[in-house]
This record gives sequence, C-alpha cells and structure tokens, in this order.
Amino acid sequence: MNLKLTIRNVNKKTLVGTIYVYLDFNYRNVREQKFFKTPVKISTFDWAKSGQVRKSHPNHKEINELLASEMKRVLDMINEMRRDDIDVTPQNISTITEKKREAKKDLIQLAEEYINSRTDLTERHKQKLESLVSRIKDFSKGKKVSYSSVNQKWIDSFTMYLQEGNPDSGDKNLQKSQQPSTINKTFSFFKQILNHLNREGIIDDRYKSFKYPKGFQSKKVILTEEEIKKFLRYKPLSKKLQKVKDLGLVQLMTGLRYSDLIKIRKTNITGKSLEIMNTKTKKYTSIPLHDELNNVLQKYDYDLSELVISNVNYNKYLKEIMKLAKIDATVEVFYFENGLMKSEFKPKYDLIGTHTFRRTFITQAIIKGIPIHVIQSFTAHATLKQISEYVNIVDEMKAVEIKKLDALFKLD
Repeated sequence: MNLKLTIRNVNKKTLVGTIYVYLDFNYRNVREQKFFKTPVKISTFDWAKSGQVRKSHPNHKEINELLASEMKRVLDMINEMRRDDIDVTPQNISTITEKKREAKKDLIQLAEEYINSRTDLTERHKQKLESLVSRIKDFSKGKKVSYSSVNQKWIDSFTMYLQEGNPDSGDKNLQKSQQPSTINKTFSFFKQILNHLNREGIIDDRYKSFKYPKGFQSKKVILTEEEIKKFLRYKPLSKKLQKVKDLGLVQLMTGLRYSDLIKIRKTNITGKSLEIMNTKTKKYTSIPLHDELNNVLQKYDYDLSELVISNVNYNKYLKEIMKLAKIDATVEVFYFENGLMKSEFKPKYDLIGTHTFRRTFITQAIIKGIPIHVIQSFTAHATLKQISEYVNIVDEMKAVEIKKLDALFKLD
C-alpha cells in the first residue's frame, strides 16, 4: 500500500489544481486507487514532485503542515479500521469515508464557512446571510443540522418559525416575526448557500425539488403628480429640512439609490451629464443634467458631501417633510401576524422611505412614456424585467389604458 500527496484537476488556463491524498494498493491481485480531497489548491509551479509545496511559496510551511495533517487523517482512519478488525479494502474505505463525510455535513458550519469565504460580499448581503444562520441556530436549538434532515417537513416547520418570531430571545434580530416577502428572501439566501455546496460536490440537488414559501406582493407606495407638486411647493423652515428636501429632489429627478445619491461630487459631472458608478449593480449610468436638476446641484457647487446623513435619519426627516407638506392620503397596509394576513390604515407620509423617490421616478417616467430601456440606462437595473415590473403599480396608466375600451361598450 502506497500513500502520498498528488495534484489533480489542474485548470488548463490558470494551472491551479487541488491536492489529494493518494492511496494506491493491491487487493486480491487487483490494483485499486483512492483519492481523498484536501482543502488546498495550488499552482503547478509551486508543487514539487516530492509531494510538497516548494519553499519559494511564501506560505509553504503552513500549507505543508496542513497537508501533513490531511495525510495523518487518512492514516488514522486506516489504523482505526485495523484496530476494529475491518479489512482495509477499497469498498470498506468508501463506506467509512461516506459515513464520515455525512457526519460532517453540518449546514450551520458549512454556511458559516461559505460566508467567511465570500470576501466579495457587501456588508448588507453578509448581514442577511449571518441573520439566516442565526435563525437556523435558534430554530435547531443549538443542535447540529445535517443536510439529510432538511426535507419538505423541515422547510415547512422553519417557515412557521419565521412567521412566529421569538419575542423572548435575547437577540433582537430574532424577536420579530418575518413577513412573507422577507421569508421568501430568507429562503433565497438559504438556497444560495445550498447551491454553493452543491457545486462543490458536498451535497446533492434534491433540495431543488422542495416547495418554498412565495413572497407576498404588497402595494408599493409612490408619489402621484399632485403629491410631487405639494413636495415642490413646501418651503422648510430649517436648514436641516431644506437639505433633506434637496436630497429628495435630486433623488426624485434622477432615480438614484440613496447610496449613490450621496456620492455625487464635481468629478461626477461631465459636460451636461451626471455620470456615476452604481454601487449595487456595478453598472455605469449617465443622466442628463436637465434644468431643474442642475439648479439644485448648483446650490452646492455640484458636491453633495455636506448633505450626507445616515439612511435612518434621511428616512426620518423625509417622513417629517411629507407630513408638513400634507402628503397624508390614507393607505391600507397589509401584513402577516403568526401566518394570518391582517391590514391597517396609515397616512402616506408614514410609509415614505428612501426608495419611495426612486420608485416614483421610475413609475412617473413610465407614465410620461419614456421607453423602458432608456429608464434602465438611468436606474442601472440589471435587467429590463426588473423595470417592467413597475408597470404593474402604475395605477394612473391603467386608468388611461382602460378608457380605450369605452367605445367597445357603446351602441351606435
């Protein structure tokens, strides 16, 4: 029996391969080979024929120590088989390896490893994934969650847990119940992790056949043309609210997300255009500097740095401005409580947030007949489908279009 380290699955372009513990032995005059994957990936230039990482690699010592421990892990398994009077055969090794692999499939641990490996995640995305892991830990009451235990019943039970919340928890993130749209997003993060584990060959794809809870599409709040006029006419009595109003005006006239809005500087002005890289989609967008937009930006010499406030305070002061501007139409709000849909009525200003102005820009642009692909060039949405979904909330457009059917029901 021969045991050594070898490099396999070398990428032809990058020349990076994965290191395996290679077990070669003859059993009953038949040569058998077994490969045990290690977590080490390395370039062929850094891999010596002796079965070690070359000393020229800056981390050769640490990596070689890790590989030595991987070799020891395989040897320990073989010695354990001999100690238990189990024949060291390819079949028996495969059976024991599979059992050990299954025992290690703790989804919580795997999920945490995945999150830590994704150095490209935004802080918000990372927080969402970490929140999911916290929920699963709380749901499982600290017990190990094996992939084999995740079935339709587990999905349904976890859904109910998310709907009910945990008000007695010491963790504030776990106290509130989740609404259907949030639960739908929670499971999308869950499937993101499972997709990764599936691609890595750690789990199979049976999770794809499960039925996951669908989101609840609540009515999106936008400003009507009349409400926009009220906002424009309102004259704040304090500098603080005037700055917030100006921020809102720029957002209303560009459709930018708040994260991009507060990045506007002189360097973003090219000729008669506002040009900015979208933080979320990494798409470059160019917005013409029409007269009204130019007037607001000129007040601050095309630099909005002095207007920067936290997202929380921006939301808070926007609501205050909308209330003072008497944008107070009553809106029915639907929500779920312990799985039951309920509703309540709130003044519109209570529902205004940073995304309201972006949503209003898009819907009003659709109403005014600006082509969807042009709107997309302003908003930097990833796909046209995302923009077209806004058509469903444009009630004014529906009212205009339905009138085209009037003649159908009139007698000559």
